[in-house]
Amino acid sequence: MALLNREALLKRQELATKQVFLEGEDYVYVRAMTGYERDLFEQSILKEKVDEKGEFIGYDRVSENFRSKLAVLTICDEKGDLILNQDDYPQFSKSISIVNLEKIIAEASSLNQITPKDKEELIKKSNAAQDGNSNSGSVVN
Repeated sequence: MALLNREALLKRQELATKQVFLEGEDYVYVRAMTGYERDLFEQSILKEKVDEKGEFIGYDRVSENFRSKLAVLTICDEKGDLILNQDDYPQFSKSISIVNLEKIIAEASSLNQITPKDKEELIKKSNAAQDGNSNSGSVVN
């Protein structure tokens, strides 16, 4: 073990990558996110809440395209470079089968330490918000 210096800390780390086989003989690579990408993902599932005066009072969780957002931020080429971008969320979600998407999400969740409980909390909070019983809370970890 060694104490890391500034140069070592700022050098891009190699991120874990896994091959995910889809229906047929197709496959994609999925990788762990960087801290920045994880922040983008968490920000994409939050919506600021403001009171009648327009003042910030918290966040609501937004589950729309949850799976697609996670997939887009983890699908990469064989070198680990992302091949999709945030503008691809809606189209990707409409284009891929749920069977293939779930295979990608399962691996992406594992690589990025997103537990089933995290996903359950997101959906529960989002359903409460749709029923008019909105709860704010911390982002998915």
